[in-house]
Amino acid sequence: MSVSGGKQVLTLIGKGQAVVGKTFRLLSIPEECRRCRLYNICMARVKPGRVYRIVSVRYVNLPQTYKCLLTGEDMVPIVAEEQPIVVPIPTRSFIEGVVMTYVKPRVNCNELRAYLNQAINEGTRVRVLRGLGRVVCGNESYTLAEVIPLD
Repeated sequence: MSVSGGKQVLTLIGKGQAVVGKTFRLLSIPEECRRCRLYNICMARVKPGRVYRIVSVRYVNLPQTYKCLLTGEDMVPIVAEEQPIVVPIPTRSFIEGVVMTYVKPRVNCNELRAYLNQAINEGTRVRVLRGLGRVVCGNESYTLAEVIPLD
């Protein structure tokens, strides 16, 4: 793991997008990707909805380039680091550095709505990195926390 705590994965990306420091989010896995022979070293390694930052590009001289079935671009290997996700945690349960099981709050207030549709499922083990602020929803106080999923 890196300094920020994010898991690093080796995957593939189009040559034109392979820029160190650039971030990307996989929204879903297209059917073309599932049929590709490179699926297991490309899309199978990243999770839909999560944000990744490119930490290194590994240009290799292969006798043949591999083209993406979806974009037609030449593919290159990269190392990408999963970025933290911001989720609401009940303030009474919030402790920086702790590993906990994520429980999605059962609330319906505007202040938390943007954080409830994240790419993290209830029951996922997460490491709490830090608190970003507090929000009161109904009669409950929540801490908006950066977490790294451990799945």
